[in-house]
Amino acid sequence: MATVVAPLAPSKTGQDSSTGFLRRRGRDFIISFYGTLRAIKLYPVEHTAVQRSLSELTGIARDIIETEKELDLGFSGEFLFINATRLRLDLTNYASFGYLLKMCRESGVGLIRIQPDITDRAWLVLLSHLDTASDEEPGDRRDRIARQLADAGISSIELGPPREDHADHETIRLSRDEANHTYSRSVALTKDVINSVRIGHTPSIRKIKRVVQGIVDSVLNDETSLIGLTALRDYDDYTFTHSVNVCIFSVALGRRLGMSKLQLFDLGLSALMHDIGKSRIPVAILRKTEELTDEDWRGIAAHPWLGVLALFQLKGQQEEVSYRAMTVAYEHHMRGDLSGYPKVIRPRTMSMTSKIVAVADGYDAATSRRSYQTVPYSPAAVLQEM
Repeated sequence: MATVVAPLAPSKTGQDSSTGFLRRRGRDFIISFYGTLRAIKLYPVEHTAVQRSLSELTGIARDIIETEKELDLGFSGEFLFINATRLRLDLTNYASFGYLLKMCRESGVGLIRIQPDITDRAWLVLLSHLDTASDEEPGDRRDRIARQLADAGISSIELGPPREDHADHETIRLSRDEANHTYSRSVALTKDVINSVRIGHTPSIRKIKRVVQGIVDSVLNDETSLIGLTALRDYDDYTFTHSVNVCIFSVALGRRLGMSKLQLFDLGLSALMHDIGKSRIPVAILRKTEELTDEDWRGIAAHPWLGVLALFQLKGQQEEVSYRAMTVAYEHHMRGDLSGYPKVIRPRTMSMTSKIVAVADGYDAATSRRSYQTVPYSPAAVLQEM
């Protein structure tokens, strides 16, 4: 009989070989799980596409159980787990991960435990009920699905609620504390860098790189905590918080695009320094509340190439800034069709890094309160427009 179960404690068999196998086959399992859901929605049960998908899903599940002696599909926050091993998100599984998380969250399911005698029929019953719209509370819906499995004589699948124990809350608290520390340190360092350039001093590239590394590590470990802090913008320190926010959003976007850790670091460094040219623009213009004059706009429009000059002058240090960062400083306001600024003399194509930073820059600018934009747009409105 199907029962509601509690999640297992994290397995202690997490050796490197086991973790690698679980991540590889776990990814196959999730993609097959999602594909079977779609097949059941699109075709009648007897269709070959449905039967093939069910058979493949059963085969992968049995393969994992045979090797690992257990198969638990867990959901916690924005993450998926196979036997307590967190699966990595990339472009190839982004749609399937997101859909499964949403579906199980709405169903109040935090754990799906699969037994060795799993069958195609058991999957069919579970997925047919799991992916059905309902107005029930998540917990009630989970209990109903468990009863439907029992009524169908299925004991190879057990459902459990989301994990909410002290250890989880403590982990979340520590993660948020670490994110707060990373964000505060990043804003302080960015403020120091821009002010140093403004008065003609040379900032430490090593410190800048250390901060970017902290942002990359934080996004990779717990993206949600750090991105949540971008909403706490400081009106008076907009230039500094904006640079940090653009760095965070860019790294998060780069991660979704499947970039490696080294590529994310290079992207983050370019994003953090994208507005360094504003250090050469009078503060009175940057904080002007009344309508900007044509001369003011010409000054602000000069910050991309002023940024290139500022970054070029940092070269020669023991640790240099990459030419990619200079390219991003120059291109981030050009727009994909080159209708922005600076105006181009000959045809060119914006780099991928510049395009990512431009998206992050536009989103943060539109959702922020500034001296001339006291009522920012909502994130939903900005995303719809973008």
